[in-house]
Parts: sequence; C-alpha cells; structure tokens
Amino acid sequence: MALHFSKGTSAAEAHLYLREAPMRQTFEAFMLAWRVLTEACEPVLAEYGLGRAHHRILFFVGSYTDITPSILLKRLGITKQSLGRALGELKAQHLLEQVHDKQDRRRKPIRLTAKGRDVEARLFASVRAVMTQSYRHVDGSQVEGFRSVLAALMSVEDGKSPHQ
Repeated sequence: MALHFSKGTSAAEAHLYLREAPMRQTFEAFMLAWRVLTEACEPVLAEYGLGRAHHRILFFVGSYTDITPSILLKRLGITKQSLGRALGELKAQHLLEQVHDKQDRRRKPIRLTAKGRDVEARLFASVRAVMTQSYRHVDGSQVEGFRSVLAALMSVEDGKSPHQ
C-alpha cells in the first residue's frame, strides 16, 4: 500500500487530505506501520515471555528517569490494575525496580535494572532498525512533517493546539 503525498501542497489543495478516503488510507497506513514496529520486537519479547504492554512500560521507564506510576498510567492510558500486574511481572524478572523517594516517601519512582536496560535497549534497537530503514526513503523535511503530524495527534488527547 503506497500513500502518495506530494511535496509543496498548496493551502487550496490541503483540504483534500481531510476527505474520508485519504483519511482512511492514512489510518490504515498508521495501523500497518504500528504492526510492523511491534512485530520487529516480538522475538525479544518472546524470549522473556513479555507482551506489548510490558514493552511499552520498559520504553517509558527507560526514557524517563525515575518515572512515577501516576505519570506512567497517564502515558499508557491503562488501568491501575493492568499497570500493577505488568509492573509485578517485570519486577519478578528483575527488569525494573521501584524504591521510595528519599524526599517524599509517598513517591515511588520506577527505574530499569541493568538487566532491564539491556532488554529495553534490544527492543529499541529493533524499532530503530525499522524506522531507520523507513527514514532512508524520505528526506529530512518529510521526517519532520511526520513528527509534526504525530505531535498534533498527541495534542488532541491533551486538548491543546498543536502549536502551543
């Protein structure tokens, strides 16, 4: 499936992207691209008996030093029960740890263990390989345009304008 978006689209033509057929094509491409990215990680996840929820947790914990469960819940959009179960499984495999904050004992930041950092790095290497291969087919302005669309999609959830 190939989407054909021309460079330098005029403002008069831009509204054509808002029609149903192009939107459906874009959403289909988004879903298929997500499948490719997640499938690239399956061998590493299978090695540890982990699923995609575990992968998402490892990614965010690896990306944000001492992330708290409440921030992780917001980022992932899952229930406390689901997060608790997945965190327990990751702790049992010694992939992450949770300790009390010395300044605020109520706060329990989560961090990767050395083993967790290794697993997360292997998972991200799989993602990076797929993305690098894809980025080689486009120029820098197209990559920035893609990132801008993703930022705009994320801002919809936050209720913000993409330009704020």
